[in-house]
Amino acid sequence: MKAEGTDASPMKTVVGDLESLRLALRESVSHYLSRMEGEIDSLQNVVNYMLETNKVDSGKMRDIRDMLTVLRHVDVKPEKGRRKDIKKIESVLADLKIITEHWK
Repeated sequence: MKAEGTDASPMKTVVGDLESLRLALRESVSHYLSRMEGEIDSLQNVVNYMLETNKVDSGKMRDIRDMLTVLRHVDVKPEKGRRKDIKKIESVLADLKIITEHWK
């Protein structure tokens, strides 16, 4: 006997729902990527402003060195596509944001 009627319908529904899940994943990742890139842009703008205006006192220079240390110690392997690497990047951005918050 062929699987028709009630057996075939749930399978088609699952296939359709899986495709919807795939699209939701792509959209979520796209928005997440945009947000993270925005945070990086914001940090770059803050540091560029300091560079262009020559407003780097000794305290900020220490902060810049700390930022450089944090950035150079990021150990990610993008080719593996692991969530833990994204979490590391997110953590680094949070640390850098904390360092620059008092610069205003």
